[in-house]
Amino acid sequence: MTTALEVKNINKKYKNKVVLNDINFSIQSGEIVALIGKNGAGKSTLINIITKLIQQDSGQSKIFEKEKFDRNLIGVMMQENISLDRITVKEIIKLTRTYYRNPMSYQAILALSELQNYTNHPMDKLSGGQKRKLQFALTLAGNPDLIFLDEPTVGMDAESRTKFWERIDELKKQGKTFLITSHYLEELEKVANRFIFLHNQRIIFDSSLAEMGKQLKKVQVTFNSELIKDIFNKLPAVLRVSELNYHYTLITSDVNSLITQLVPYLSAIDNLEIRQQNLDTLMDSLIRNEE
Repeated sequence: MTTALEVKNINKKYKNKVVLNDINFSIQSGEIVALIGKNGAGKSTLINIITKLIQQDSGQSKIFEKEKFDRNLIGVMMQENISLDRITVKEIIKLTRTYYRNPMSYQAILALSELQNYTNHPMDKLSGGQKRKLQFALTLAGNPDLIFLDEPTVGMDAESRTKFWERIDELKKQGKTFLITSHYLEELEKVANRFIFLHNQRIIFDSSLAEMGKQLKKVQVTFNSELIKDIFNKLPAVLRVSELNYHYTLITSDVNSLITQLVPYLSAIDNLEIRQQNLDTLMDSLIRNEE
């Protein structure tokens, strides 16, 4: 399988503040990889470095194993929308296609971005969601093999977001590769096959959601004894205990060991339930473990 993106030892500082600290990973052709992390983790900065919009302090990245950067291989959908006065959707798409040696067909771009009914609309008259669709259309103009999406569905309504991810799945089936950032974590759970988690300017997790979930599970128990709470806090398999109205959540990396350790206290437990964490709670758990 071809390596679509390889990132080696990338570091970046702004003045004396570390923004990225020794970033290393690779993405294989056909993957959909989510780059996740809290605000300020360095996600957008990393994409800007990879796409040569800004310069790293050290390290390197390669796209499809090429020593020389080739913009024809990539498409970049940034957070900011481009908006020009008196230029229509049709005009800007056709103009952008001319910048590439092997552009995607105009009709294919319209179909994937669902802008067929807006071709004669001026860019600056589009709604927020329509502007995001146009930004996606311009990202596809060069028929890129590696596509970067930075908060792609911000401003779209729920139906448009659903259709957008359906188009991403279509493009994946065509062999396209994606690196995506989004605050809509529930969307990423459905489309990404791998997650790279940036925290404190470095990667603290790089794996599938299933593998991430294996590391940290929730065991929810209900009881009414402060004494039992103190005991649970001291169990070797418990990483953290949280409480809401006598409903206690025990975070563990080893469910089997935790259940064994709970056996002596079953008479004091009113209810016990094991749950897989979602992406949001997994991120929170990983951050707490780092701290």
